[in-house]
Amino acid sequence: MIKFFRHIRRRLLAESRFTRYLLYAVGEIVLVVIGILIALQINNWNEQRKLRGQEVKLLQAFKNSLESDTASFNAYIYEYRTIHNSIHKLQRHIKADLPYHDSLDFHFLNSTAYWSPRIDQAVFATVTSTDLNLIRNDSLKKSIVSYYTFAKSDFDMKIAKYSSIIDHASRDVFSTRFDQLWNVNDRAMIVHDYEALKKDKEYNYFLNSLNQQIYWLVEWPLETGEKKAEELIQFIESELGEIENR
Repeated sequence: MIKFFRHIRRRLLAESRFTRYLLYAVGEIVLVVIGILIALQINNWNEQRKLRGQEVKLLQAFKNSLESDTASFNAYIYEYRTIHNSIHKLQRHIKADLPYHDSLDFHFLNSTAYWSPRIDQAVFATVTSTDLNLIRNDSLKKSIVSYYTFAKSDFDMKIAKYSSIIDHASRDVFSTRFDQLWNVNDRAMIVHDYEALKKDKEYNYFLNSLNQQIYWLVEWPLETGEKKAEELIQFIESELGEIENR
């Protein structure tokens, strides 16, 4: 092709057709420029396609992590509802001044049970500011940052505070009133003196305060986290659909 154009240039010069030569030269330059622009456009298109692939991969990673979070939230919400049930049974039994029954041993244990819910922050922790900028939707980007900010602040702080309440009670309340904190194999905490426990102001204060502490320090974070995660999953799914249709 280059030899062909070179041959034309030489022929025009040999025939002294200078005007035609100039027109031809200009045309050749225009063709070269157009070729360069087309090449740049193709390169830009390929680069954009690569970036969109990275964006989709990142959003899918967040979506998978959020779906795991929601399953975890549901499981923990169920477990803590069983704790409420045990607390209510103990309160009713003590308030009615009913005699000891070995079925209470399970509820002593379950009322003090503690699980450590957490929001999986692994994906977000590995994402750099450059990676996050792959997400073109600014509102979605802000929602993702807001969710993981909640995870590191409100969620983790409240769960840790509830953990400290149980740790404190284990040292200062349960240690002198029960055989051990959690006898997991027997699913029981054996009380030393049930009749004394019914009149024990410190223990009853702990028991009567526990429902509110569980709600504000565990259930509220779990329910809020579940709502935020579900909304964010829907947002991500909508954005993935938009990307696919572009």
